[in-house]
Amino acid sequence: MKQLYVFGFFFILLSCQTEEFFEQVDETSSLTSQSELTGFISRLNQNPTAFDDFIDSSNSLSLEFPYQITINSTNTFTLNEFDDYQAVINELISLPNDYSIDITFPVQVSLPNYELLNIENEIALISVLNTVEGSTEINCLEYTFPIQLNVFDSDNNFINERSIQNEAQFFNFLDNLKPTDDFYEIAYPIEIRIDTTVQNIVSNLELEIAIRNLAENCFNPSLFINSNTQLQQFVAFITSGEFEVTSFIDEEQDETDDYVDFVFTFNINNTISVINTTSGNSFTGEWTAEIDEEELIFELDFESNELLEEFDEDWLVVRFSSPNTIELYDEDLDTDELSILIFEKL
Repeated sequence: MKQLYVFGFFFILLSCQTEEFFEQVDETSSLTSQSELTGFISRLNQNPTAFDDFIDSSNSLSLEFPYQITINSTNTFTLNEFDDYQAVINELISLPNDYSIDITFPVQVSLPNYELLNIENEIALISVLNTVEGSTEINCLEYTFPIQLNVFDSDNNFINERSIQNEAQFFNFLDNLKPTDDFYEIAYPIEIRIDTTVQNIVSNLELEIAIRNLAENCFNPSLFINSNTQLQQFVAFITSGEFEVTSFIDEEQDETDDYVDFVFTFNINNTISVINTTSGNSFTGEWTAEIDEEELIFELDFESNELLEEFDEDWLVVRFSSPNTIELYDEDLDTDELSILIFEKL
């Protein structure tokens, strides 16, 4: 009888441990490093690196105060605080777009993961830019910390609970997730603030809707955008992921369904890699982006595929990165009919 009691106690203890440590992830609320919402959350919590890209020409890092720059080899500015950018912007507004900005070294820079680096010269800066993946922050939305996260492994077993205290912790937690082995859940409700409005969020869907409904300028954080800056931002956006077609209106005829199986990658060397996810067939093309008469033009040129050749146009870029789309227009000057092509990042 004593042995039976011991066995019964052990069974109850094991059951409690199973419930506590092997709780299964809820597929409807779980997220991975590959989830679109994770990408949004990461951009909301990253160290801001795109706001000063009109100076350092990169969203891979930001320059830390104090530092000094020289415009067109003549006008020198010392930046000690955020408000000092306005004097630089006022100077740039008065100049043609072909101005030059030289950074005085050494400088300290910060990366999207909040890491600080000391940069001794331009060669060292270029080396960092070549090794750090750029990212454009999303502004306007802030969390009320702490936020609780439940973490699971690839077998859906509960690992631990994480209490996130600030944006840096949140970003680096997401940045360190294994692509296929780690899952997490946000313990709702959470509180967010958009400008001065406080909202209680109770699900992933509500959080995603709140992010997608942000004003367009929240997705374009550069303090000063001229044509050169806009072009740099566009190239950085299109070359950092895969895209699908979410809308194609060809001279007012909806042909979107013809492209649901295609995935597009715009490579940094101006080539395009396309795969049909159903047939497995792959195709290639080329892209160029330029500023023409103050408009951003995105030219597409595909080969050996009649469907893709429908995209062969010099498209006007209407908007991009708000939050994850490229919206393109092309108007037929003879018929006045408008074609619309929208890519969305996967």
